[in-house]
Amino acid sequence: MGTEYFKNEARRSFWSVHVEAWRRSGLSKRKYCRQHRLSGGTFDRWLRHLIDAEALKIRTELHREERRERLRKTRAPVSKDLRCRAVQAFWAMHVEAMRWCGLSMQAYAKAHGISQHSLRRWRDLIDANEVEIDWRAQLHPSARPLISIGASSAAKGSRVGSRLTDAPTVDPPNDGRAIRRRFSDEEKVAIVTESELPGATAAEVCRRHDIVTSMLFRWRVQFGFSKRGRANLAAVTVAGAQSATLVLNDLLQPPDGMKVIELDDGRRVFAPIGCDPDAVRRHVAEQETA
Repeated sequence: MGTEYFKNEARRSFWSVHVEAWRRSGLSKRKYCRQHRLSGGTFDRWLRHLIDAEALKIRTELHREERRERLRKTRAPVSKDLRCRAVQAFWAMHVEAMRWCGLSMQAYAKAHGISQHSLRRWRDLIDANEVEIDWRAQLHPSARPLISIGASSAAKGSRVGSRLTDAPTVDPPNDGRAIRRRFSDEEKVAIVTESELPGATAAEVCRRHDIVTSMLFRWRVQFGFSKRGRANLAAVTVAGAQSATLVLNDLLQPPDGMKVIELDDGRRVFAPIGCDPDAVRRHVAEQETA
């Protein structure tokens, strides 16, 4: 069998389960294969292959440990000064990103333009627990996630110190509630009154006072500026009219299939075309008296 035969994941899983079951059963290989109807020759080949693969994995791990131990003895201890801590944070960040992204060391180093040899060296140092640093705590404050100003100021009381990037003198952090501006009622009324002036627009007033338009409209409702006055109706008289009430008979046209019938008191009704006008007048009079 070629090497490609042993690379099949389905076959590898199948025979790995049987090899492990045979080890725990206490049976001989011949009896186990007869009991599970397996080929003895195939079982032997997979057993040798899996044992060789396991031994190779153990040898590789031992070689790696020996290499780490040899490097630990030959190199100088990692420096603790600030500059070296910045370098440690840089490589710790890349080592963690490489492990999370799923790329190989060569592909990751090529994608980010960094030295593969240095990346491997710092990975070994971190695995050997010779570098213990939280690279997130060394970030500049501008690179850290922003905290919403709507949260309580008590949640922002604890500030992570950064000895790498902080200036020698740093101003104390402001309370989150101090960022929010507050206006008195007099200021609100003055701003709303300014928006009521002729030619003034809400957007212009808001830009001038550095506020949002929704706040201005909320203040207008709060102080009653948004209420519209009641309309005053004016009496209109038409010259030449017989009465104060103007009946728009000429403007109101009958619907399709209907005709206009004048009643005795001057009113008009619509009736189907072809009906008797007198019958319509009698019907209207009966309905009104009933």
